[in-house]
Amino acid sequence: MKIAVIGRGTAGCMSALMLNHKIDAEIEWYFDPSIKPQAVGEGSTLKLPSVLHETLNFSAKDFHEVDATIKTGIYKEDWGSKRKPFLHDFPSPHTAIHFNANKLQDYVHSKLKNHINVIPKNVKSDNVDADFVLDCSGRPDSYEAFDRVESIPVNAVHVTQCYWEYPRFNYTLAIARPYGWVFGIPLQNRCSVGYLYNKDINTLEEIKEDVLYIFDRFNLTPSEDTNSFSFNNYKRKENFNGNIAYNGNASFFLEPLEATTFGCVANINQDILEHWIGPYSKEESEERYKAHLTACESIIMLHYYSGSSFNTHFWEYAKEKGRLFMEGADESLLYMMKNSKTPDKLGSYGSVFRLPNIPSVNLAALYSAWWEGSFAQNIEGLNIKV
Repeated sequence: MKIAVIGRGTAGCMSALMLNHKIDAEIEWYFDPSIKPQAVGEGSTLKLPSVLHETLNFSAKDFHEVDATIKTGIYKEDWGSKRKPFLHDFPSPHTAIHFNANKLQDYVHSKLKNHINVIPKNVKSDNVDADFVLDCSGRPDSYEAFDRVESIPVNAVHVTQCYWEYPRFNYTLAIARPYGWVFGIPLQNRCSVGYLYNKDINTLEEIKEDVLYIFDRFNLTPSEDTNSFSFNNYKRKENFNGNIAYNGNASFFLEPLEATTFGCVANINQDILEHWIGPYSKEESEERYKAHLTACESIIMLHYYSGSSFNTHFWEYAKEKGRLFMEGADESLLYMMKNSKTPDKLGSYGSVFRLPNIPSVNLAALYSAWWEGSFAQNIEGLNIKV
């Protein structure tokens, strides 16, 4: 069996690692050497370090390879009606990581290049000689094959790199602000600060002015190393096309609140394998794909539903988006909201609830971006009434 992976972004790296580790096949890894790596998506959930450890024996000894720091959770401020900051933390003794995305890609490439056939060539998924093709080639040129995710209220970001001599905190920042929210990702030599906003409501000049509060609040020194761009939130109408399947930005993009992407990428990879060499039909695999993305969207939208301490045009818009989403919320989300109020009593909740249309997916797999206590912590911290 020959399987081709296209793309060397973080999703392509995770996919190449997973295939090399899990199945006995000839693997070809294609990537376009002219495409400059993007330093985005640099805060993980528990899933990424777990995949790296399972496939490469990655641990703290390797942190210097990717500028990694320990991530104990996500610090949230000015979300919800309580207006009290809180830390959404990970279950002891587990931690996630912050990492330099460019260096991670180089690191995985260096580890895999002697075990799989690495081909620096620009190819299209329908023009590759392989039994199966996993396309992680990045953001699409056209969105005809995609559904827009209309619920998410942000569509642009302004990122500033703040260089320092050492990390000053060990969690990701997620700070609600008048025009959206701000992430802060602490790496060994810099803190990446990104302001997520809606370009149709607020201007970049307003964002640049308001983010000064974050620099002052967390004693960060902004550099001239900045990047601003807009984006679409989207998912494929069909993620499986004959012998071709998609992952990463070639498959979906949902804004980075709660870093749900990595868990979703891992779940989709598992679904792809179970479709190609396992028991699931295309129809079943498409339903699982949609369920995983709906779960990630739900995690994001809970925050907008909770609102913030700011009474602005953006937050009026975002809260209404959250309210409309919750009106049609998936029953698995409502189940978790009602049954996750006591972190020490959740037990094996993943085996209790099954989606009626796809019983092969349980809650533990569906909401893998959030561990068992995540719902409890966030329902309380965001002050959401159940």
